[in-house]
Amino acid sequence: MQEEVLFKITNGLYVVSARHKDNPEIFAGSLVDAVSQIAINPNLLILSCMNNSYTKECIEQSGEFGVSVLPRGIDPFTVGNFGFQTSRNTDKWANVRFSEKDGLPYLDEAIGKIRAKVINKLDYPCNTLFIAEVEDAFDPRDTEALTYQDYRAGFKKEVLEAFSLWQKGAPTETDTPSPAAAETQPSQQTKHWTCVVCGYVYDGEIPFEELPEDWLCPLCGVGKEFFELR
Repeated sequence: MQEEVLFKITNGLYVVSARHKDNPEIFAGSLVDAVSQIAINPNLLILSCMNNSYTKECIEQSGEFGVSVLPRGIDPFTVGNFGFQTSRNTDKWANVRFSEKDGLPYLDEAIGKIRAKVINKLDYPCNTLFIAEVEDAFDPRDTEALTYQDYRAGFKKEVLEAFSLWQKGAPTETDTPSPAAAETQPSQQTKHWTCVVCGYVYDGEIPFEELPEDWLCPLCGVGKEFFELR
């Protein structure tokens, strides 16, 4: 009941960008719904990132981030690209059209772009809140913004389908590991079903395989198909 009420709060969807922590030649980025303006003169934003987000680590290191405001009608794959995989080992920006300004990337599809400098940080068990001052805001377009309500109301299905098709077309590793790899693989007993989107590890009493097909990750809300045995 509590979550259903909180879902009524109007949020947009955004792609947050940052300089890659470990590789200066590429960028990090992630899909977020928690960006809000909290003050004017100066213009201040608050951004919430999950603590296991690699983009969050990059923002902590660089002290700045970019925001691309997503429009209604955006390519569903773009949303899945930034929401359903990690920048820790994937160059998400290589899969989309973007432009770079002052060292940060912004989506060409965005209807508004913002650059912000972190001035304060609040740490919580699951999330980190960044309070940041707007340094630049540019390229506004007269188009409606995509909202989280739009996503939950039906667009999520399109996003999942588009990302799933892209995954099937991507190269995959062989299902038969080499003898050397098999020796170093953890046993089945030490593996856990882990969400590839947010890192949540399922440890419930019901075997993961027996969970209902409509079961969702309690942290980020994706389905069982986005869990891997690790």
